[in-house]
Amino acid sequence: MPDDLATDSIRKLEAVVESSALPEHTVELLRVSLSQARTAQAAGHGQEALTIANQALQTAENASEGP
Repeated sequence: MPDDLATDSIRKLEAVVESSALPEHTVELLRVSLSQARTAQAAGHGQEALTIANQALQTAENASEGP
């Protein structure tokens, strides 16, 4: 189950990174998180991948809301 959720969250994060109008430094942070989530999932750590992806999605949401 965590693997399915991780896969969904990673796909959402990929979409945010590809289509984002966020500041470049935020997009770069999201790219790093995406890489970490993919690596964790590939290593069989679905829960860790899910956590990383969800934290990155929360970061993107907070950044899009602005100050």
